[in-house]
Amino acid sequence: MMILDADKLTVTEINRSLRDASGTGEKVEIVNPRSRHHLGVGILGQLEMAIRGSAGYFCGCLSEGLRLRVGGSVGWFAADNLMSGEIIIERNAGSCAAPGMCGGTLVVKGHLGSRPGQVMKGGTIIVGGNSGFMTGFMMINGTIVVLGDAGDLVGHYMVGGAIYVAGKVESLGVDVIETAYTTEDDECLAGLLESYGLAKPGSFRKFVSGQRHHHYGREGVEA
Repeated sequence: MMILDADKLTVTEINRSLRDASGTGEKVEIVNPRSRHHLGVGILGQLEMAIRGSAGYFCGCLSEGLRLRVGGSVGWFAADNLMSGEIIIERNAGSCAAPGMCGGTLVVKGHLGSRPGQVMKGGTIIVGGNSGFMTGFMMINGTIVVLGDAGDLVGHYMVGGAIYVAGKVESLGVDVIETAYTTEDDECLAGLLESYGLAKPGSFRKFVSGQRHHHYGREGVEA
């Protein structure tokens, strides 16, 4: 086990050590993180690591194969452009989590700020609590699962993918419709949530793109 003390190392030194450890099979712990920004960025290889406390902005970003558990909360832009792997936040996350996410899984066991999954292209976001304004803004593909409530403009201008909300939805965004929540959906979400120790609520509502504004390659369609 490699222990990296953020009180004694710069963020550059920490991330360089993480990259060197990736692919070796060695596990890494960061202690005394004190909400430092940019921890675990640019890890392109298999790496299992833990942050013993809270992290700041851009945690676990631009990574492929990273398996990260954060014992506290994280700031804005967690999992930005995550390509594969798994990031688990034990408490809360700030706004704009997982923008441009291509794959992998982000689990926030507490609450999540505004615009999570903005322009996400794949992967899964799971929120154990509430999710903020414009959840899934302009998402292209992937899945967002909210066990609590969701703020205004859910899925605003989403192109593809699906958003599941168990609690209250303040409002839907432009070109978002509610569709049938099926037995297959329920079984899939039950297994997914169980794998992260999260209890599935009784049921969800499912939201997808209405595709009324997608006219590329279609002639004679009114805007």
